[in-house]
Amino acid sequence: MHVKTLQAPSPARGALSLLLAIGAILAALALGHEGSRLLQVLVLALPGWLWLWWPQRTRRARTVQGLLVLGLSLTFVFDGAIRGFLLDAYQAAPDSAMVMSAVANTTGSESLEFAAMYWRGLAQWLLFALAAAGALCCGLYLWWRSPPPSLILRRWNILPAVLLLALMTGALVSKPWRRHHPVLFWSQWVQDVGTLQRQWADLGKQRERLLARAVSSLPTLDENSPDTLVLVISESMNRSNLTPYGYPRPTSPELMGRQRALGNGLQVFKYAWSVDASTVPALRNLFYFGTPEAREPMHLLALARAAGYKTFWISNHNDLAVEQEHARLAHEVHMLNQIPGRSGRSLDHRVLPWVKQALADPASRKLVIVHMLGLHPHYRLRHPADLHPFANAHDQVDAQLRRAGRPAWLRELRNDYDSAVHYHDGVVAATLDLSRNVPGKQVWMYLSDHGQDVGHSSDHAGHSAVTADGYRIPLMLWRSFVSNPSQQCLLQPVRSDWLGYSIASLLGIRWSGRRPANDVLDASYHWQAPELPVRFDFRS
Repeated sequence: MHVKTLQAPSPARGALSLLLAIGAILAALALGHEGSRLLQVLVLALPGWLWLWWPQRTRRARTVQGLLVLGLSLTFVFDGAIRGFLLDAYQAAPDSAMVMSAVANTTGSESLEFAAMYWRGLAQWLLFALAAAGALCCGLYLWWRSPPPSLILRRWNILPAVLLLALMTGALVSKPWRRHHPVLFWSQWVQDVGTLQRQWADLGKQRERLLARAVSSLPTLDENSPDTLVLVISESMNRSNLTPYGYPRPTSPELMGRQRALGNGLQVFKYAWSVDASTVPALRNLFYFGTPEAREPMHLLALARAAGYKTFWISNHNDLAVEQEHARLAHEVHMLNQIPGRSGRSLDHRVLPWVKQALADPASRKLVIVHMLGLHPHYRLRHPADLHPFANAHDQVDAQLRRAGRPAWLRELRNDYDSAVHYHDGVVAATLDLSRNVPGKQVWMYLSDHGQDVGHSSDHAGHSAVTADGYRIPLMLWRSFVSNPSQQCLLQPVRSDWLGYSIASLLGIRWSGRRPANDVLDASYHWQAPELPVRFDFRS
């Protein structure tokens, strides 16, 4: 049997084919990594490419060699494209808490809905990955057809070769470097996501520990303890889009009406901020008093139960992680939305009968938590189909968006978002009315888990970890008793991971873990800016 062999290698043509292939992978690495990380991953990618400088002589053997290098190189290309998309859209790494918790907490249908929402960015990065993969394949094919002659180690290049070999060996031996290799990184990433899912699915023992820890903190109630506190948590609400915060569109007629009727009784905190741009970490920080990773964390619901409150969790938000980690700590849990994902049309007014029922419960003290779907994308599904007051609006907001150069599709999404805000305004105001109509000492608080950027800062709609609007949230408070906080208090910046201290204070709970300096309602409150991936003025 005659085996074809390489007869006349072309150094120039072979080197050109390698440069084409190396250029494709370098582009992917540069877009997905930066700084010292780029150098580390580049070193990890070198072994396969250097192997090509010693091509196998037979075409069959060279085919195997090329396919192995192709498979390895494609992992670097698609790793760079995925990282590039996440950096571009969220300024987040794939192993960040935001991304891992979102993936661990999603379903197949939610993934399809995510793709439908972000198809533009996904399409751009997919095209880039395919183009890089195409250039890679083309370069390797040319190499296969006409590989360069094998490099011969001579006296002048032995030392550089030894140093390069030592660098590559060190990179593979060193765990801080090795873990960034795409094959190892994504294998570990899949395991970590699975571990996170298992932790969320089996939190019964953790809840028992949280309750026992709360009891051991010996909480007591002071004489100003309310009979009921209603905590309303919205989703993806940017306070900049609410009329009480100066938005020029009339998105909040009901809350504005309550503000006029109650005067200073409805307190609007002007500068409230989340410290997370997604739901799961935001609620963890809220309920764990900003220290969810502490060795022995305290949970707000467990503390309220230990202090003598009957607790209710009423949710229109179908979320496995939130339900298992927080909701199941309550005495009564009502998960109203049984359709997970972004495409479910479960409107928030469904919570109102359940809030009314909880407020009528004969327990002497109650904590009622209402978790709404709010403005969770898709925005058009967050309000009744026949209620779209800002469709095709030509007003001050539309003019501002046009001057900022926002595209038509993004202006339309802003109209959808504001129409959902308008509907949501009525539901939030209704929870306030229900609280006000109950006898006794009542407290009502409204906030959002995080914000949403809908053309506010860039041509982007959705969660945003790289703009201030991803963190801007509303915070409102009404109490039927005690004096109102000063105007200076309402102008203080507030961070949501400290709000657990303020809520515990509103409940009248005194316990060993109190931190008055973190409680915006306390005279000793001392603001400290949180560490976020973006810098901005917290008084804006």
